[in-house]
Amino acid sequence: MPELTPPAGSAAQPPHLPPPPPADDPLALIRWSLTALRASTGADRAAIRRRHTTRSRTESMTTISVAVGTDLVMFGAKAVAAMLTGSVALFAEALHSLADTANQVLLFTGLRRARRSPDLRHPFGYGAEMFYWSLIAALGTFAAGGVLSIWEGTQRLLHPTHVQASMLGFVVLGLGCVLDGFSWLTSVRQLHREARARGISFRQHIRSTTDTAVTAVYYEDAAALLGAAIALAGLGAHELLHSPAPDAAAGILVGLLLATIGLRLAGRNRALLTNRSDSVIVLDRIRDRLSVNPDVAAVGQVASVYVGPHQLLVTAEIEPSEALSSRGLCELLAELRAEVTETIPRAEAVFLTPVVAIPDQPEPTPWDRDYWLRRTPDHERA
Repeated sequence: MPELTPPAGSAAQPPHLPPPPPADDPLALIRWSLTALRASTGADRAAIRRRHTTRSRTESMTTISVAVGTDLVMFGAKAVAAMLTGSVALFAEALHSLADTANQVLLFTGLRRARRSPDLRHPFGYGAEMFYWSLIAALGTFAAGGVLSIWEGTQRLLHPTHVQASMLGFVVLGLGCVLDGFSWLTSVRQLHREARARGISFRQHIRSTTDTAVTAVYYEDAAALLGAAIALAGLGAHELLHSPAPDAAAGILVGLLLATIGLRLAGRNRALLTNRSDSVIVLDRIRDRLSVNPDVAAVGQVASVYVGPHQLLVTAEIEPSEALSSRGLCELLAELRAEVTETIPRAEAVFLTPVVAIPDQPEPTPWDRDYWLRRTPDHERA
C-alpha cells in the first residue's frame, strides 16, 4: 500500500521508521508499535504519525485488542453476577459486554482482511472489507445487545422478581467502569492523535473519519460506561425503594442505548458501503488545485468515493490547453495527479479524463444541499 505523501510545509524526508509488519505476526506488530511510540515522542512526532500511524492501522489493532480483553473479562463477571443476583440491569450489561466482545472480533477480522494487497478481482484493494465487518458488528450491537435487553426488561416489568445479593452487582459494575474506561481512553487517545495529524478538532474527526473500527470501539465503550451508570442507578433505586421496577427499567434503558448506538454505527457503514464521497469542501480544494495550473483551460466534474479507511478514489474532467502536444498532455496528467495526492494525501487513486470542452456548470441554489455545505463549511484539512 503506498505511503502518504507528506503535506506541504512538512519535512521532505520524514524520520526513518520501518514499514509495519504483516498482520499475521502479532509479536512483530507489538514490537513495531513500541518502536513507533518511542519515535513519536520526539520533535518529529507529527511527521511520523501523519506518514505511518494513520495508514498502517496498527493503532486500530491495538485499540481493538484492548477492547476485546476488557469486554471478555467483563462479560464473564457480569454473567455470573446476573445469575446470582437475578438483576435485569446486570443481565442487560452482560449482553452488552458479550455483544461488544463479538463485535471487536469482527472488527479485528475486518482489519486483517482489509490489509490484503490489490489483485485483479479487487484492483483498489480490500479496504471496504472494514466497512462490511463494521456493519455486521453494528447490527450485532442492535440485535444481541439492544433488542434482547429491552425484551428481558419488559418481561421483568410484567413479571417482577427481586434482586438478591445486590452488593455483588455494585462491585461488578464498578469494576466494569474501570476496565471500560481504560479501553475507552485508549480509543480517545488514538482519535486525538489522528485529529491533530489532520489539523481538525476531535469532534470533526469523529464525524468525518472513515476508520470505522476505532469509532466503533469509541462509541461502544462510551455506551458501556453510560450503561454501567444506568445499571448502578437501577440497583441503587431497587435498594432504596425495595421494588423490582427500577432494575427492570434500567435494563430497558440500557437496551435502548445499545439499539441507538448500533443504528448510528450501521448508518455510517451503510453510507461508506454505498460509495460515499468526501465532503464538497475537499472536492472544491481538488478543483482549485487543478484550476491553477496554466495548462488547464477548465475543470469539469470532480468526484470521489471511499474504497477503504483513509483510501479515496478521485476522478476529474479537465480541458487541457489547445497548445499542448500529446507528450505534453501526458506530462500534465502526471503532474496533476501528483498535485492532487499532495493536496489530499488519502487520495490513493487519481483518474483524470481530458475532454474537448467543459460545459458550463450550473450555479448551486439554496435548494441544493451542497450550497449550504459551502456556505457553512466544516473546515476539514487532509
